[in-house]
Amino acid sequence: MNVDELRIDLTEEKQVKQRKKKKLMMPPKAIVPIKCADKVGMEKWTPDRKDIGNFPSPARILLLGGVNSGKSTMIKNLILHARPRFEEVFLVHQDAFHSREYEDLECTAVFDDVPPLEFWSYEGKYRKRACIIDDLEITSANKERLKNLAIMWRYASSHKGLTIYFAHQSFFDVPPLLKKLSDVFVLWKPRGLNEMQMIENRVGLEKGTLQELFATVATKHKDSICVDLKQDSPAKLRLNIWTPIELTENEE
Repeated sequence: MNVDELRIDLTEEKQVKQRKKKKLMMPPKAIVPIKCADKVGMEKWTPDRKDIGNFPSPARILLLGGVNSGKSTMIKNLILHARPRFEEVFLVHQDAFHSREYEDLECTAVFDDVPPLEFWSYEGKYRKRACIIDDLEITSANKERLKNLAIMWRYASSHKGLTIYFAHQSFFDVPPLLKKLSDVFVLWKPRGLNEMQMIENRVGLEKGTLQELFATVATKHKDSICVDLKQDSPAKLRLNIWTPIELTENEE
């Protein structure tokens, strides 16, 4: 090896040693927000969001009420209040190809069963989307339906930018995962006191609160109580979505 080659070797060795000595900056001793690349189009409650019926997307909205209580009408109203508007609205309905209940929404696509995860994946620019699930049989549902429903609720909503409206007649028959992960509850007066108490426990209300509200505030047949569990909600409790309810000290 000649002198020039030796000088080159020593220079390279010195550069390697210098790289090893370089110190990385220590992160702050606090939790640093790190954005998830999958979670695009995430909206929040902000002071400039004037319409409290415009729930931030994506949302998992559970609507519970008896026959002819007004669940479908409420879903349509909430979709109309969404800003920015949904670019696509899908419908999953047990009688999808015969029912005309949602014809006025002109849904992007209609299904009689819950699509698998692959359906919610897409390429290109983010699209704000919603899916209505109404009159879907759950108690005797097959494993595939329950699996797709769980994946949709747990993953597709947050990672695929999907707001879900799930309308059902009984709190008892709704799968536990859906009840746990829902962030907005729209409730019509249940028939049984035990059902009220279970809902109260799930949404974090004191025992007897719903019974009191349905006896004194939501007294009409189609009146509903909304419990908004989303972060920074301007009104956690509302009558018919748009009227905030303030609990008295005793009720709290």
